[in-house]
Amino acid sequence: MNDIVKSCIESRKNALFSTYNIQDPATLSQINDYFARLEEFGKDFNDAMEFETKFASSPLAQEYTDLFVLVMNTETDVNGNAPAPQTEEKEYTVADEVADDVARLARRKARQEAYDVARDIPGLGQAMTAKQHMDLFGGIFRRKKDD
Repeated sequence: MNDIVKSCIESRKNALFSTYNIQDPATLSQINDYFARLEEFGKDFNDAMEFETKFASSPLAQEYTDLFVLVMNTETDVNGNAPAPQTEEKEYTVADEVADDVARLARRKARQEAYDVARDIPGLGQAMTAKQHMDLFGGIFRRKKDD
């Protein structure tokens, strides 16, 4: 295993321990077992991209996510805050998706109408146009600052 692959594994481990104050011996044992298997998985990789690609499609990736969820729901964070209370997950239906699309379309239409009204106000419309041109062409005419 090359050093970059090793650091990919260590960064995953650090993400757990730098975020959560893990004290439960069973959880610590489960984490140690997981990372031993991950190191075994990564030992033959000399390319980090190949490791990450194979890792993403392996069951170890889902196990890591499950481990993180377990720790997140059972351990305090490094600041001593208790885990967030469990909430029920809402099933997302086609009706919800259609409602989201309709709401997004209505918001977009309302924004456009407000923008059109603002453009018709004398003075404000010209200022909006000037700002738009400054934003568009400003980068071309700005001088580079000497460092």
